[in-house]
Amino acid sequence: MAPSMNYAFRLTSPALVFLGSILALASATKAQSVEPPGPALAHSVSQGELADEYTIAPSDVLTVSVADAPEFGGRFRVSGSGVIEIPGVSNTIQATGKTPIELAHSIRLALIDAGQLRDPQVSVFVDEYRGRTITVLGAVNKPAVYPLERKSTVLDAVSMAGGALPGAGHTVTIVRGRASAEATGTEVGSVQIIDMSRLVDGGETSANVQVQNGDVINVSAADVVYVVGAVMKPGGFVMSNPSAGISVAQAVALAEGFKPTAASHHGLIIRESTSKGARQEIPVDIEQILHGNKTDALLAPNDILFVPESGGKKSLKVLGDVARAAVDGIAIYGVGYRVGNVN
Repeated sequence: MAPSMNYAFRLTSPALVFLGSILALASATKAQSVEPPGPALAHSVSQGELADEYTIAPSDVLTVSVADAPEFGGRFRVSGSGVIEIPGVSNTIQATGKTPIELAHSIRLALIDAGQLRDPQVSVFVDEYRGRTITVLGAVNKPAVYPLERKSTVLDAVSMAGGALPGAGHTVTIVRGRASAEATGTEVGSVQIIDMSRLVDGGETSANVQVQNGDVINVSAADVVYVVGAVMKPGGFVMSNPSAGISVAQAVALAEGFKPTAASHHGLIIRESTSKGARQEIPVDIEQILHGNKTDALLAPNDILFVPESGGKKSLKVLGDVARAAVDGIAIYGVGYRVGNVN
């Protein structure tokens, strides 16, 4: 029996040592392990990025869910003073300034302190974002007021509004609201202008600034020059590079040249003045420019190049009125423009 017992001991002793090591390691691991996340932290998975970033504001509408105790949950509108009232809890609960995760934790503690539940699992979801909004205007597909649900940039704001129109300009103007003023130390109503062309091209990602509650984002319309009168394709044409401008010769080319009846020696540039209601009528001999006998002239944004019909003598003011009336009949058409009612 003895040899047999010794043999058995030799087999089991290493196994026991190994088993003891495993148990010791397991015990140490358990002692060092982090306690499983509580209900409020678990809620962050369902809320995702929004829960981590959005802070609740007055007038927001919340859905509070309490697992196995629906009588303590429901839909709640945050009051003007920033609180909500939970059934079974005598005191109001501060909601504003908290993320949904933080508010869920506050409700959980309030239910425990009130003696209603021992270990409630609470989740909070923001149904309506009434407290934080931005306004997106200008050359976008859907100008409107939009809820600011998470940290958002200028490009995010334009995307909310369905993107910029094909004929949009190169700048975005942000009129800063109170939240922006407090965050940046500037005055309410201060203006920031961003060159969107550089931003979209990826040249200056730092220009993609964060927008804040109350900001107004305005996407500029494209700079346009108009060519009307006795040309083959009268209309308005987008200035792809406003700093370089469009010359008279280029504008005539965009309008596909003159009609046979054009009085090309008696062209007219109508330029709106900075003075209210004032304008300039600048005579221009387009024919001489095209033949290189005169220096080409640059057109400024919103200039009108008017080519009159031959055979009539009219004052510059009358010609300007005719040109202005032609431009007033122009309708946006695709990426360019088309004249609607020009005789």
